[in-house]
Amino acid sequence: MMRWLSRMRAGLFVYALLSSSGSFAQAIVHTETGDVLGNVEQDAEAFKGIPYAQPPIGPLRWRDPVPATRWSGVRDGTRAGDSCIQTPSKPFGPFGSEFLVSGPTSEDCLYLNVWRPRHRSDPLPVYVFVHGGAFANGSSAVPIYDGAGLARQGVIVVTINYRVGVFGFLAHPQLTRESEFNSSGNYGLLDQIEALRWVRANIAAFGGDPENVTIAGQSAGGLSVNNLLTSPEAKGLFKRAVAESGTAMGIHMLPLREAEARGAAFAQKLGAASIDQLRAIPADVIQAAVPTLSLAEMTKPPVALPFAPVVDGTIIPAEPEDVDHPVTGAVPLLTGYNSDDYILMGVRRTPAAFAAHVRDRYGSFADRILALYPHATDHEAAESSRTLSRDEYMTSMILFARKRERGGQPVYLYLFDYKYLNAAGQDFGAFHTAEVPFIFGALDKGGRSPSENDRRVTAELQSRWLAFIRSGDPSAAAAPWPRASERSLIVMGLGTSNAPRPGVSSQQRFDVLRDFAASGGTLAFM
Repeated sequence: MMRWLSRMRAGLFVYALLSSSGSFAQAIVHTETGDVLGNVEQDAEAFKGIPYAQPPIGPLRWRDPVPATRWSGVRDGTRAGDSCIQTPSKPFGPFGSEFLVSGPTSEDCLYLNVWRPRHRSDPLPVYVFVHGGAFANGSSAVPIYDGAGLARQGVIVVTINYRVGVFGFLAHPQLTRESEFNSSGNYGLLDQIEALRWVRANIAAFGGDPENVTIAGQSAGGLSVNNLLTSPEAKGLFKRAVAESGTAMGIHMLPLREAEARGAAFAQKLGAASIDQLRAIPADVIQAAVPTLSLAEMTKPPVALPFAPVVDGTIIPAEPEDVDHPVTGAVPLLTGYNSDDYILMGVRRTPAAFAAHVRDRYGSFADRILALYPHATDHEAAESSRTLSRDEYMTSMILFARKRERGGQPVYLYLFDYKYLNAAGQDFGAFHTAEVPFIFGALDKGGRSPSENDRRVTAELQSRWLAFIRSGDPSAAAAPWPRASERSLIVMGLGTSNAPRPGVSSQQRFDVLRDFAASGGTLAFM
């Protein structure tokens, strides 16, 4: 308690007026590595671009993160740091500028951002968010991750960068020999763990409670959360977990030896006979050599991403989907999907296309599935394509949750179904990532003007998330949210209606997909 109080005293901010009118103010927080200057933004204070580890450049490329060193003076925390190096993204489908990385990228990217309410009663719970991006791109500076809207509700929000792609997840035999873990390929995950260690050491200075941390993420960030739940290195660094569109996805994680072989082949492709030679190659040359998956490869599970976390037996003892391997503690988990998560993978819009897909995808189970999903007309085929995709990833998640519950982990499931309209008014349904701006209260990004319904959904989702962040039970703020159970298909409906609902469209459909999985088939969100 005395240590916490001393940090709180050190964290008392001072204001400096930057305009003669006094309408714009800044705040200073004293962290263990130095003072940080942040902005006051509509009753929230933002501290951006704080280094939590040393730049992973030169000899530190493909090494475990090294804690940040102390700086002198006051660090400017009014702008986000560089995003980690990646292939630039352009707007596509439902993803406008508010969902994408802009600004500079570099290898010097291990920064985080902190938001806190300006008027608060400390200590506050802490929400640490891990961005998505298929482990290949993404950034804490993406506009929809602006934490001010959620922080104003009475929580400390932290968003983090971590190394992505080849710089975050290259495995190689020589790198394994260098590592104290006798491992390689999990640098991005180790970055996340180092950021959590920074939070534990410094968040009290911002008014946060280091004993009340919720780790959250979406897509690859949700996969990361499930990896952190199984990692001994992350044990004790967080109390609760949220995985949005990132549980039981059917993404195949490579074992270390296979990942090492891939990494060695990649180095050979670049003409590097040693890791020292590979470290000497400019980052942009390495990035340009990274392979990309085709849509066909992405829709044929199990999917193995080019560079992603590796099952090394130490940092990640087993795949999170290996539910027979215990998590490192009974950490409550809130997890779910969106009703149109599949939309980027395509809809089979004719009877012939739907039937061909089902026969190719489900083999000996195809006849049972075709009998349960009408497809006599183009309309029926398109609707059944959507419903089958949704039923598949929801079945996978429900089976995952049942086994986790048997092991003593409380699990709360949801299906989000509210349509996010882009700035042009286009409707892509409740697509992959659509829930994120509602949870963050960041619906005004990318030129959007939130509707009253948008604000209603934001208030509902934030109340649920805040209840879970504070207590570990999302029922605390409103109607009961049932835990996952052995015999029930019920999940929480969020968005259009906010009440328990079946997660799969029928028991018969769940049964055949369960049987397919039991036979060795892979259920996936694709």
